[in-house]
Amino acid sequence: MQHLQLAFELGVIMIGFTALSMAGFWALRTREAYLRDFCILYTLYTVLLVIAVLKKYLSLNVADYSDSAWYAISGIYQMVSFAVTVAIIHFLLGIFQVRSRKILILVFLVLMLVSDFLISPPFGAVLGPEKNTIHLGVGYRIASVWLVVSFTFALVLGYVLYRRVWRTDKQNFVLGLLLFATVGYGETLISIIFLLRHPVSLRATERDFLFSSIPYALYGLFILFHFLRYYVSPPVMTEGPSEVFLAKYAITEREREIMLKVIQGKSNADIASELVISLATVKTHLHNIYTKTGVDSRYDLLARVRSGQ
Repeated sequence: MQHLQLAFELGVIMIGFTALSMAGFWALRTREAYLRDFCILYTLYTVLLVIAVLKKYLSLNVADYSDSAWYAISGIYQMVSFAVTVAIIHFLLGIFQVRSRKILILVFLVLMLVSDFLISPPFGAVLGPEKNTIHLGVGYRIASVWLVVSFTFALVLGYVLYRRVWRTDKQNFVLGLLLFATVGYGETLISIIFLLRHPVSLRATERDFLFSSIPYALYGLFILFHFLRYYVSPPVMTEGPSEVFLAKYAITEREREIMLKVIQGKSNADIASELVISLATVKTHLHNIYTKTGVDSRYDLLARVRSGQ
């Protein structure tokens, strides 16, 4: 049964790598900040899952691997867990356009580094005289509480500000992430409560099923579907936006040129190159166009132009 679980989790990791490759390709092509931040987040969680599967594999197949190696892998796992939480906060602050984003991220990064220090021996934990047993110290307990607080902040931030992406192309994208993170939050909370009660055999807990791998797999499949549309070239219109449309939304001549490039399926980088302007200028013009026309993405913009409304 344990080996079947291991095989399932390896399959989940393959789904994750495929989804990450697709998202990463489009992030490099468009240079969209939210896609870049998402790829960082998804990469970190994929690494976390790989470490968890590695620990389970060693537990099942290598009976005599050293306690020091097991302890080191467990420590790395905790460090990546902190990084995943910070990455979630960084992604949400960016996609919700929170003004104090840089300050908040700096605070969480500093506290993450402090937590990484606290979980290291002898502050965090020491191997007990009993075989495969670890005694958790004050440092580990403080770091665990901070991990829960940070994770809670991330989820509250996501659900409270979710209305900002309501009825946009990012709506399902963000909601899927929040649901996936919620399951991970519950699993993390239960695990921390269990570990903090008394010294435990962590190798025994490594045989438990990773419930967060299920929403991870489902979210990976959703990502594949979500980004698949970016690879399908939209139908090219024979004409640009009508004069009535341009006048209705007070579109400038430069904005009209950029809209035409968007209609032709050009990426932000292609538009910048062809119009001999910077990528930042392209993004600024697109932001102004989105604001004027009341849309949130190029796909909504194309739909608005085609409808003529």
